[in-house]
Amino acid sequence: MSLNNDVVDYGPGIRASLPARISRRLAQAEMALGAALVAVIALSLLAGSVSRTLGRPLIWTDELAVHLMVWVAFLGGSLGIATRGHMAIALLPERLGLRGRAWLLLLTDLLVMAFVLVMAWLVWRWFDLPGLLRAGSGAGLASDTFNFIYTDPTLTLGVPKVWFWLIVPVTCVTGGIHALAAIAADLAELGRQQ
Repeated sequence: MSLNNDVVDYGPGIRASLPARISRRLAQAEMALGAALVAVIALSLLAGSVSRTLGRPLIWTDELAVHLMVWVAFLGGSLGIATRGHMAIALLPERLGLRGRAWLLLLTDLLVMAFVLVMAWLVWRWFDLPGLLRAGSGAGLASDTFNFIYTDPTLTLGVPKVWFWLIVPVTCVTGGIHALAAIAADLAELGRQQ
């Protein structure tokens, strides 16, 4: 998939705004990271399969693959915002004129931004950075609030799960940038139609 053509189209002769250029570069980086992670997942599963065949199973390979699949899913969600590639029912836009479609697209992108902002608020509460600073450590936070985000280890890898959960706040930031770029494009389109 080439992101040069799939990221929101701003029309012929229209210079992309700063948010649009940042969104496009970010989407390219997300695509590259996603491709690399898919390769690591495939290699991890292959290594696990071969090691089981040889009678010396690597028990951590499946868990690594599962955690990396979650990363790929979140990257894909962010890319879906960048490309406006999420599922949609196109009955209403087909019935509207150009101006109506532009307003509907703006409303849709504002709702996507609202979702990203709510998600960011929930992630902020979940990661509880002020609580972590007050407690002084992940163990202190767990003791004070029963929030084990910084201390809960993976089963076979033995690393804190927070390293894998970091994709959630990253997606809030990247999805927000993509949504902002889409809103800027919608407003520019509405301005051209007047």
